[in-house]
Amino acid sequence: MAKSKPLILPWLREQLDSGLLGAHWLNEERTLFFIPWKHGLREDLQEEDFRIFQAWAVASRSYRPGIDVPDPATWKRNFRAALDRKRNLRVVSNHSRDRHNPHKIYEFLPGDGEGGSPEDQEDPFQDLMKTLTLQPPPDFQEGRPQWRPQPCPRHEGAHPMPTVSLGCPPAFSPNSVLEQPPQTPEPALSSNPLMPLFASDLPSEYEVTAFYRGRQVFQKCLSCLRGLRLVGPGPEAEACTELEGTPLGLPEPSSHLSDRRVAHYISRVLGSLGAGLALWTSQTELRVQRLGHCGAYWALGGQASPGATGREVTKNRDGQQVFHSPRFINDLIAFLDGSHRSPQYTLWFCLGEPWPTESQPWTKKLVMVKVVPTALRALHEMAQAGGASSLQEEVDLHISSSLSLSLAPARLHGYLQELAHSMQWESGAPC
Repeated sequence: MAKSKPLILPWLREQLDSGLLGAHWLNEERTLFFIPWKHGLREDLQEEDFRIFQAWAVASRSYRPGIDVPDPATWKRNFRAALDRKRNLRVVSNHSRDRHNPHKIYEFLPGDGEGGSPEDQEDPFQDLMKTLTLQPPPDFQEGRPQWRPQPCPRHEGAHPMPTVSLGCPPAFSPNSVLEQPPQTPEPALSSNPLMPLFASDLPSEYEVTAFYRGRQVFQKCLSCLRGLRLVGPGPEAEACTELEGTPLGLPEPSSHLSDRRVAHYISRVLGSLGAGLALWTSQTELRVQRLGHCGAYWALGGQASPGATGREVTKNRDGQQVFHSPRFINDLIAFLDGSHRSPQYTLWFCLGEPWPTESQPWTKKLVMVKVVPTALRALHEMAQAGGASSLQEEVDLHISSSLSLSLAPARLHGYLQELAHSMQWESGAPC
């Protein structure tokens, strides 16, 4: 019988008691505790700096040593997200930017029992099928859908700008990560290395991650010239050759889940995807459209969890906008200028069910899919390194197997400003 996932607070107390993972108690009452919190882009990052994050990834079964690729950044995000969901836990002080001893101090608040918390109990399936939206809509016509992504009418004639691709992140190596660049004056720009990122003849690259009932079951990077389509498992689902968009089949649930009832419901959701959920680039946007019977919701969210409010995915031929490049550019500039709000570029989709709520968090939903444009993530991570001291040299960013560019992270701000002011955004967004 498979070992059940532990509750994080009892598990965390055990680690604090042992003191073996770098985290430890700070007072005799055992309410305050210390957790090392070194930034992943520091060149002095060592294995001991992320041991507790890795240990939780193993305990929660999101990482299988020797099978999965090590990903300390994801371990850390998932650990932080798990703690953030606990109302009886708070951050007392955040010293994660301390040069010599980066850490956070947390405090357990009264009433920290976790065994009876509704968040950690499995929700019943009695009313599940009532909420699934798998039936054909009234306007559905029998026969294979004939879909081809079309530019939005208000963008006719505009210069196409695909989402860019900087490649999948490699396996973790402390010696290969970037450290943070210094604050330098704005460069005098004669040529902007970011311009090739928006060339119309380059494919877009996405990292797609699928979760079944909160458990990661699939992750893949793929490069797409004409967009992608999320489809169900099996060769039949990927065989619609007349449809544009690279098909990506989600995995068969029975091979990942031991609960047959959950696997059955997930199979019904995946089987109703039909020709798929299509995502493609149109001018300065990413657009989405559902092609099958399966209802779907979307939102822009963070790397570790989706946004609070989701919108229903349309079946309209032109799709709907889910990401706007000019907004990302300007938000990234504001982030470099000191804004505490990070630009959003991570797309989340909930398939077959309404969007998650506080009573039904995303980890309880049957199928959640996260889609990350890898180029935008790379630019954001470089921006996060904006306060360090030694990245004057240029760094090679690989866009695809045939194209890369060199960029000095300390000059990113100036390049982004030039990009924002020089490009005529078709939407009319302020630059």
